[in-house]
Amino acid sequence: MNIDLNIFQGASGRRPAARLALAVAVVGAIALSACRDFDVENLNAPTDDQLTNAPSRAVLARTAIGIQIEAFNDLAGEIQQWGLYGRELYNLLGNDPRETGEELSGPQDPGGRAGAGWTGKYGAIRTIHTYLSVLRTSPDLTAEAELRASEGFAKTIKAWHLHKLAIRSGATGLPIDTDQPIEDPPAPLVTSAAAMEAASDLLDEALADLQAGGTAFPFTFVPGYTGFTTPATFAQFNRALAAKVLVHRATFHGCTTCWTEAATALAGSFVTDAGLPGSLSTGVYYGYTGTAGELSNPITEPLTSLRYWVHPSIVTGVQLQPGGQPDLRLTRKAIRLSRTLVTGDTVRTLNNLVGTYKPILYNNANFSANTGADIPWITNEELLLLRAEIRWNTGDKLGAISDINLIRQHAGGLAPSTLTIASSDDAFITELLYNRLMSLMFSQGVRWVDARRYNRLATLPRDRTGDVVHPHMLIPASECDARGLTPPCSI
Repeated sequence: MNIDLNIFQGASGRRPAARLALAVAVVGAIALSACRDFDVENLNAPTDDQLTNAPSRAVLARTAIGIQIEAFNDLAGEIQQWGLYGRELYNLLGNDPRETGEELSGPQDPGGRAGAGWTGKYGAIRTIHTYLSVLRTSPDLTAEAELRASEGFAKTIKAWHLHKLAIRSGATGLPIDTDQPIEDPPAPLVTSAAAMEAASDLLDEALADLQAGGTAFPFTFVPGYTGFTTPATFAQFNRALAAKVLVHRATFHGCTTCWTEAATALAGSFVTDAGLPGSLSTGVYYGYTGTAGELSNPITEPLTSLRYWVHPSIVTGVQLQPGGQPDLRLTRKAIRLSRTLVTGDTVRTLNNLVGTYKPILYNNANFSANTGADIPWITNEELLLLRAEIRWNTGDKLGAISDINLIRQHAGGLAPSTLTIASSDDAFITELLYNRLMSLMFSQGVRWVDARRYNRLATLPRDRTGDVVHPHMLIPASECDARGLTPPCSI
């Protein structure tokens, strides 16, 4: 059964406060209705009343699971849309003209995909608001350590939603004061810089809660959090996210003090240069099982699919190993179609866009779709690259080069870079962004985000005359209308 969780979420600051992970409850009800009466209590998820009226320990635990599930909101859309904007990939399926038109050449439509990646996140934030507001009303979740652990968990996830919204929205602005009654006016728009700062503050607040959170959470975790399911280990995840937010604040918004703050946050994370290359994959993932009725990897597909293709510039720009073979990160994540792999055409051409390589990082060994493949949220591989970026900008250039070379060697099979401490900032950024693209492609729209934060949008490919690179996404038209503004609107 495929259920779109986004249908249960409303616009920012415009939906009732008493919403929990309603999607989970409805999915359970639909499944039961196939063979039973509707007069059967849903034992898989709490109701609104159960959550807001002195919720039990079990009700709160199920709501925490809902918060974890809602962290998946918009992920597939981000990977595709941010990947299109940043020229990581093409969508050449041909069933939607926006994928080769509007998203590559404009103009953006605030009533369509350019306004996406908004409602789902604000719906998730509303669930977290409700959860936090009722935690301390429970009659049987009273241990202070468990309450603090729960608060630290929820605040961490909320902060990440805020940060992702700030990235998508850029200069248009976004609301952050959304924990208001439904009858109140929509929350005001603030700058992306203010939203990222709020995310940083909330992550720090969450850390204090987690540090006072004892030894265990009063709920379980969905797949993807292996190794990070106690307050102490989840705090390492929190610090990894905090370091990333601070680096983004430094590069997007010129926060000079954020570099040293990021170094401190990273030191409290799970970053390590021990156990390489195996430890590169240590981290938190968006976890999937591939089991019927559960969340499945939303972007995996067989090689015969015409949907996703690697942007040709990634292939032509790949660096070579000492023996002349391509960077291992390309060969692990993409493959050129050939007659031995598929029957029929091995090249896809649509609207003057040409695809020859398919992404395979979420496929099985035989290249079939793997619906149980996890998608990285944040891993040690990314943290080492963040550490390189932080070290370069805090005066430890030798350390930065060492971290770059660790990734080149252990992830890419490449020789050390030609960087020296005398290299220019521009040369370092070029090398850094190459490695970030190869290490993180097809998981978070990294090429588009990095080009924006280092003012390098002009360097991204324009494949056809008239093509553009969009600098941000738009505020949804409905949000503009609610504020009496004409779409496309901005702060």
